[in-house]
Amino acid sequence: MTLTGRSLLWVVLFAVAWAWTGLVSSSAGGHQADKTVWSGVYTAAQARRGEQVYKESCTYCHRDDLTGGFLDDGVGRAPALAGRRAFDSSFFERWEDATVRDLAAAIAATMPQQKPASLSVQAYIDVVSFLLQKNGMPAGNTELPTDVEALGQILIVPQK
Repeated sequence: MTLTGRSLLWVVLFAVAWAWTGLVSSSAGGHQADKTVWSGVYTAAQARRGEQVYKESCTYCHRDDLTGGFLDDGVGRAPALAGRRAFDSSFFERWEDATVRDLAAAIAATMPQQKPASLSVQAYIDVVSFLLQKNGMPAGNTELPTDVEALGQILIVPQK
C-alpha cells in the first residue's frame, strides 16, 4: 500500500491529537476514558483483517507469534507485541493507562519500520484490533472506529 495525501493527513492529525492528549492528560492527572479495552471495542472480523495486515507488514521484525526479538542482523530488536515482551516488559507495562488512540498513533507514526505511515488508516486500526485480541481482550459487536476522538475514549488497563 502507498501513502496517499489523505492517509498522510490522517497520520499527521492523529499524531497531533496524540501529542495534545499527552499534554492535556499530564496536566489533568491522567486520561478520562469512557470505556476500556475490556468492553468489547473491536470485532473478531476486524481482528482477522488485522492479522492479515500483520502477516504482510509486521512479521519480519515482530515474528509470526508476536514475540519480537533480535533482527536477523543481530543488532536491531523488535519488542514482543503480546504477552511478555522480548526485552522484559509486557503489553500492559508499556501501554497501561494510555488510550487506544495513543497505541494506534505510535504504530502509525513508526511502523512498518522501513515505511512508517504507509498503510491505510483502517489497516492500522485493524492491526490494533489484532493486538488487543492477542493480548486477551474480548471482541464485541462494534468495530474499533477510525475516529481519533473515539479512540481517545478507550483506556488500556489490565483486567482487574
